[in-house]
Amino acid sequence: MNITVTIQSANATHGFAPIDLIKDGGQKLCSLDLKYSAFALLPKQGDAALDFFVVAAAVYAIDKLVMREDAKDLWTRDIVLTVPVKDTSKWNAVNADFTRCLSFLTGDIWTLNFTPRKSNLVRPSPAKKRRRSKPLVFPTGDTVSLFSGGLDSLAGVIDWLEANPTKKLLLVGHHEADMPGPFTDQKTLRDKLLAAYPKRLHSVLARVGHTDEGTDDTEITLRGRSLIFIAMGIVAASALGASVPLLIPENGTIALNVPLTPSRRGSCSTRTAHPHYLSILSKVLASLGISNPISNPLRSKTKGEVLTACLNKKVLADTARVSVSCAKRGHPRHKTRPSAKHCGRCMPCIYRRAAMHAAGWDDEVYGDDICKGEIDVNAEGERPNDLRACLSFLKQNLPVDEVAALLMASGSLDPHTVDADAAMVLRTMDEIRALLRAKGTNEMKRRASVK
Repeated sequence: MNITVTIQSANATHGFAPIDLIKDGGQKLCSLDLKYSAFALLPKQGDAALDFFVVAAAVYAIDKLVMREDAKDLWTRDIVLTVPVKDTSKWNAVNADFTRCLSFLTGDIWTLNFTPRKSNLVRPSPAKKRRRSKPLVFPTGDTVSLFSGGLDSLAGVIDWLEANPTKKLLLVGHHEADMPGPFTDQKTLRDKLLAAYPKRLHSVLARVGHTDEGTDDTEITLRGRSLIFIAMGIVAASALGASVPLLIPENGTIALNVPLTPSRRGSCSTRTAHPHYLSILSKVLASLGISNPISNPLRSKTKGEVLTACLNKKVLADTARVSVSCAKRGHPRHKTRPSAKHCGRCMPCIYRRAAMHAAGWDDEVYGDDICKGEIDVNAEGERPNDLRACLSFLKQNLPVDEVAALLMASGSLDPHTVDADAAMVLRTMDEIRALLRAKGTNEMKRRASVK
C-alpha cells in the first residue's frame, strides 16, 4: 500500500499544520489529530524533531488503520510511505537504518520516501497578548521521562526524583481522543507525585492520534505506539537542550519480551523498548542532529525488583494502585468483572500481579483472576492465549543458556550481557511461580510444574 503524507499551511488549530494521510488513488486514510497546544509553551522545537514527530504520528496511524488480515500472510504489511521533511539530505542518509528500525518495531516491510517540506509545521505565535486569569507556566526539566500511567514509568519517575533531589523532571504522556483512560491515569498519578514532590515536576500530556474516516476496525497490536511516544519525548527533550536526557522506564522482561512459545517469535513479539530497537533509533536521531541521550533506567530489573527496590516505597505504595498496566483494557465484555481496570490474563497483567505479590500489595481486583481458575486454559479463542503460553514456558523450566538463545533469536543483543538478561527473565518467572505457589489452584500449579 502506498501512503502519502500531505501537509497544509499551518493555521490556528492548536498551532500545528493540518496533516492528511492519502492512500493509493487519492482516497484519504485519515487526518492526524495532533494537540500541539500541549507542546506550545516549550522553547522553540527544531525542524528535525518536528519532522520525526510527524513521521512517527503517521506510522502510528498506519499501524492502526491498515489491517494485517489484508496482508498476504495475514500479518506482514508492505507499506510505502512518502513524507515531506525539511532536510531531505539528512533523512535520505538515515533511510536504510530508519527503515530497518520500523521493520523491527512493527514486523512489516517499510519503504520510505522523503520529499521537501515547503511549509512550516507550527504556526508562529501571535504578537498580540491576551489577558489571562493566571500566569503561564512554561514546562521545564533537567531530564524528560515518558509517563504512560503504568507501574514502571511511575516507579522510574520516583527513583529519578529520589536520586536527583535538587533537580526537576518533565513528564511526557500520550493519549488518544477515543481512549480517555490513559489521560485520566496520567493526570491522577501526576497530581499525586506533585503532592509528594512539590515544585519538581512539569508535564506535557498530549493527545496524538488520528480521525475516524469510517474505518470499522482498527489493529489492536499498537506496535507503533512506542515510536510516537518516543517522538513526543524527543520534541520535549530537544527543546529543553541538546544534552537533556530522555528516560524510557520499562522493566527488563517487558523490554526484551522473550517469546514464550515458538508462535510468538519474530514479528509477533512486541519490541516497545527493546535495546536493539532503541540502539538503531538513537543512531538515526544522532545522524539527524538530535543528540539527546535515550536510556531505560529499569533495563536490568524484573517488575518485582522495580517495586521492591524503589527508592521511596511509601510514595510508590500510595500511588501504585492508581497505575494501569493492562494490554487489553478496552475489552470489558471478555471479563468476569467488566468494571475492573486490569483484565488479569494478558502478560502485562500477569507480570504486574506477580510483582505486586512480591511487594506485598496483591489486593487489586482483576477482570479475571487467573489464580482462581477463572480462565479456561483449554478453551478456544484469544482469551486464554497469554496464560497458556506463560504456563507452558514455566513448565519447561529452561536453563539460562536456552533462554539466552531465545532472546538472541528475537533481537540482537550484546553477547557479553545476554546471560545476565536471561537470568533476569528467569527471575521474573520465579516471581510468577511464587504467586501461583501462594494463591494458584492445584490445576494451575500442575500446568506450571509448581510444587
